[in-house]
Amino acid sequence: MTNLLTGANFPSPTTRESDILTAELEKILAEDLHSDLFAMLAMYQKILADNKKRDAWPAIHKKLETLFKCGKPVALDGPMIGIPVSIRDSDYFKDTVAHLGEDRSRIASIEWMATAWNLTFADTGLWMGKTFEPVAREVVAEKCGHDAEVLGHYDPAVTRIGRNFFREPADPDLLQSLGIPLLTEVWRLAERPTVSGQELFGGSFRRKNLEKEKLIPYNRTGGVFLCNFGTSVVAEMNGKKVYQLNYRWPKLNPAYPMTRLVDELVQIGDGIYLGQLIYATRHYSYGSLRLPCCPDLPDIPLGEPYSPSLHGLGRAVHRVLAGGDDYYGYQNNGYFLMMDPDHAERVYADDVFPQLRPRPGESGYDELGYGRKQAAANRSSGSPQARTVDWVNGWQDNPELRRKFTTMITEPSPKGAADGDVRQLLRDNESVLQMLQRLSRDISAQSSYDDHLVHFEPLHRLFRAGVPPVVKDGVFQGSGAKGCNIRVDSAETHDWYGCREQSRGFDYYHGANLNLHLGFRDTFLPDTQARFDKSMLFPGSLADTIGNGKIPAVNLLNMAWHSIGKYIFPWAGKSFERISGRRLSMLLDESADLAARYPERVRELKSHAASAPHYDLVVKNAQGRWETEGPYAKYLKSGSWDQGMSDADKKFWEEEAAGSWVYGNNIQDARIVNFDALLRVIDMNYRIPDPSLQAVVDQGPSPFARQGYIFLGVADRESILPLTNGPERKKKVFQFHYRYPMIGGPVPIGFCLDQLVEIADGLFLGQLIYATALHIPYHSSVDPADYGYQLFGYFLLLDDDWQRHRLAIRLDTLDCRMT
Repeated sequence: MTNLLTGANFPSPTTRESDILTAELEKILAEDLHSDLFAMLAMYQKILADNKKRDAWPAIHKKLETLFKCGKPVALDGPMIGIPVSIRDSDYFKDTVAHLGEDRSRIASIEWMATAWNLTFADTGLWMGKTFEPVAREVVAEKCGHDAEVLGHYDPAVTRIGRNFFREPADPDLLQSLGIPLLTEVWRLAERPTVSGQELFGGSFRRKNLEKEKLIPYNRTGGVFLCNFGTSVVAEMNGKKVYQLNYRWPKLNPAYPMTRLVDELVQIGDGIYLGQLIYATRHYSYGSLRLPCCPDLPDIPLGEPYSPSLHGLGRAVHRVLAGGDDYYGYQNNGYFLMMDPDHAERVYADDVFPQLRPRPGESGYDELGYGRKQAAANRSSGSPQARTVDWVNGWQDNPELRRKFTTMITEPSPKGAADGDVRQLLRDNESVLQMLQRLSRDISAQSSYDDHLVHFEPLHRLFRAGVPPVVKDGVFQGSGAKGCNIRVDSAETHDWYGCREQSRGFDYYHGANLNLHLGFRDTFLPDTQARFDKSMLFPGSLADTIGNGKIPAVNLLNMAWHSIGKYIFPWAGKSFERISGRRLSMLLDESADLAARYPERVRELKSHAASAPHYDLVVKNAQGRWETEGPYAKYLKSGSWDQGMSDADKKFWEEEAAGSWVYGNNIQDARIVNFDALLRVIDMNYRIPDPSLQAVVDQGPSPFARQGYIFLGVADRESILPLTNGPERKKKVFQFHYRYPMIGGPVPIGFCLDQLVEIADGLFLGQLIYATALHIPYHSSVDPADYGYQLFGYFLLLDDDWQRHRLAIRLDTLDCRMT
């Protein structure tokens, strides 16, 4: 370490200052270096990422400055794992307070950027590092505008072009979910390269670097820079030699604030490089403005484009007026680390940076053996998951699960050959669920700022090719080998308005959301071909766009669910059970005398304010709002089940229940228990599961705690969405009905009508559908087209095997670990 980290690496102006620096370094190593540099720097990062420890920040920043001064300038080559250590505000009053003997102004000492970073992205692994690739001289010349000084220092052994690594945060909140989509659009990020030899941003991607990158989990790459040895641009560094990364050249297409950015690196230990983040505080560019109305005109530069060779006169004037040569006013804005992937296991260790560790399904997870370690832990603990070893990829070693997870259940699409073979969407060694996760991520990226259903086409195709489940002998039945998840009968009975009933043929499936879409847009702004122009992100263009009423279609609904909704609303899936003819006839009844037929049920509807839309239908039926009868009215004319219904009609309802319908509940996880009192007020159907059923589901991977938001499930129905139908025939689906007046339930569930198909054994793809013509009350005699039904997204129902797999790959989950 002596050669890499020593006071001799800093050009101190006097021997005394050199001795002071050496003493400061020795004190740091004596007091803070307990095991190794990795652990010491991790300790610093934890303090600087904690807003409650801001009083300790100045001292840590001073230690990092000392380490940087004592570091050795070396050239970097290939990929490096990275983590931000600290973020600092630019101090625009630095020169003023220096005359008062202060190092930093009070305004800058607020450190609002660091505070905001710590509250949002500090430990998410959003930024995962950089890579340094060989670059030809002609590429450097083109990127730097043929700058003579840069080309004069070109050396193929040390000159590099680089790019940054970016990673999707695990279970992001609302702001975090915007990170990658926004950076992709504004910074023009590219997908992670998978083949060596390809040219990326002007660099040469070599095979050995491809192998090293496999130890770094990231999704997107970009933020290009040129790098070579140079003299530090920060005045406090006193001309120290560093390895310098320059993002500012206009031909690198930097987006603000990269137009201000220069990084500098030194080596401080074996495989450890300390970098300082540097921003110009004056004479910088804000980017450029393109006028949509004048596409042939060149972009209009905003601010001062970076061109140091052209600023000779400006620098001369600055020297005279300011008494120095710091034309750009560079300042340190924080520190970061670069760490060689050869030390990946140490970097990802629990006492270093476990937040960077590859997650199941990410690059590096299997390469570093985390899957094998988890499997061994499962076996030693005797967990129920041990039989499959590793639910991320270990299912491939189980013939039964491999067949289940890679075999799709399909039927001909109503669109015929136009849809192609959806099985081709599945890649080698990929489960159907991993395929859906990949498609979902792509759709999220494409629709984040362009919320149009055209981006959902892969899911549309899968839905059109899926096989609808059926109702067989009164129970929900899939097309797979087993056809159910658990299917049991309850030991308890409960009252259903004067008659004891038992939950029979009970089954349940876990739930997950894929992608959501604001369906109201398709009713009021139906232009499905419109696209969001990336140039609209610029303020001038955005103002012009809004002024013309063309507001970009940001997919706020999808972002809100994945960042907020799933943390607040504990939806866990759906349950199904047999329904008696008696109960079915009540829940489908739209007679004029519902209050007389079912007085207790109607009183409950009326007393639950959240069921007001359903009660309003009771009133409107009594007023004779609809002249045309619904399809089931003729089987209810003789009366309700308990009030004079004929035997023939009762027989019809028993047969209808056995052949087409099931009684369904949406299920919620244990987070909802604390809100029992509130939910009983909101949802008239809210209940605790029968103890015998609860005992069974508690043995599964994700037990639920409550049931509610009831629906009627019905088989063999024609799809109500045109996008799922073909020119000559409509898609047959399984539907979930929430809209009949006697069903009840909280707003807005009364406007919902979902559809379901099975795409693999025990894995179902569902469409979340809502009416958008909210002013038209529901009646089964009305043409569904009048209600303006629109697709609001796709969801999944999964049996226990698929749920364990889903938890392991973290598809729409709350945490990063299996439960």
